[in-house]
Amino acid sequence: MQPTAQRSPTKGFLLGLIITLAAVVAYSFYITVQLSGLRKLQSEMVDRNRKDSLQLLRLQNDLNSVGLAMRDMLDASELYPLTAWSAQFERIREDLDVALHLEEQLAGANRTVEQRNYLTQSVAQFWDAVHRMFVLAADGKDAEAREQIRLTLQARQESLSTAVSRLLVQNNEGEEQAAGRIAAIYDGVQRQVYLFLLATLVAIVLTSLYLIRTNRIVFAKLAALSEQRSELAQNRKCAKKCKRCARSRKQRWTIFAVSRRHYIRCCWMKLGW
Repeated sequence: MQPTAQRSPTKGFLLGLIITLAAVVAYSFYITVQLSGLRKLQSEMVDRNRKDSLQLLRLQNDLNSVGLAMRDMLDASELYPLTAWSAQFERIREDLDVALHLEEQLAGANRTVEQRNYLTQSVAQFWDAVHRMFVLAADGKDAEAREQIRLTLQARQESLSTAVSRLLVQNNEGEEQAAGRIAAIYDGVQRQVYLFLLATLVAIVLTSLYLIRTNRIVFAKLAALSEQRSELAQNRKCAKKCKRCARSRKQRWTIFAVSRRHYIRCCWMKLGW
């Protein structure tokens, strides 16, 4: 009986190992990419929007302070001259210019060119009008200065406040969109985790089934070989017994032949032959 050539199970085990390692590497790469994108999204969109919103609130606070100051300047019962408010306006202007510069840096691509130009030009026109108002007040034309505050400066201040409020609403919408994208990334990562676990379990189950099947085949071969060895051993014992029987039979025939010849010779001697 010639042994049949059987395929080695090593290739199957190596294939299962490669599939499992490939799944782990792919999952690790996916998680790394998603986490880096999430970190970039949080740093570039969420944090920048929050800082930009803080600067916009700073602008709005300065504009509200300007509005309160102009309301006090229009109060007829106020004993201070209009020029006495110039220091407060100058301090507010410096703070507003710093906040506007920081807001432009933080806004980045979230602002269109038209929005940036409109806000910058509106602020510049407002302070030009403030300067003209203080020039009129310095020349003693308080009535004309108050009229300019009532007709021009208050309207420009309200327009700037409305523009800043719109930018705040736009930032809030951007934060909501970023939060939605972050939630979508988390949901995708969670879904991929479940898929990876399922794929890993499937690979482990298939590899285990293949291992069980291979072990059963190997044990079946070992049992067959053991049976063949026992049969061969029995055949050898039978052959030895047959040889012994043949040898004893031959000896008996030899003894019988010798005894027969001796008996015949004795008979001849008695007969005197």
